[in-house]
Amino acid sequence: MDFIELSERAWKANREGDAAFYDAYLTDDPVAISPWGVETDRAAILRTFAENENPYTRTDQSEHRVVRLSDTSVVHTSRVEIDSARGTMVVYATTTMVLDPSGAWRAAVFQITPVA
Repeated sequence: MDFIELSERAWKANREGDAAFYDAYLTDDPVAISPWGVETDRAAILRTFAENENPYTRTDQSEHRVVRLSDTSVVHTSRVEIDSARGTMVVYATTTMVLDPSGAWRAAVFQITPVA
């Protein structure tokens, strides 16, 4: 599996408000960590993606690192520059832990932290 490509697909789904992608991509008990807090309610996470209240217009990743923890778990980190429809640009450090216990890589934990 190309985890950088998987991450690109996830950011594309984020830009497009594609909650169906995230419904398939997230584990049953995901954890989302962001400057707005920690969310563990899967339905709330999916609702946020579907509502897409501040759509991103650009999500350019760089500085990728993939660390294989085991045959069924990987951590992917990157730096993401994001432009929004509101005209703002932010840079985040991101980390996603993906698991594959049943044949499909799914995000268990994902976080974004603003870069100063």
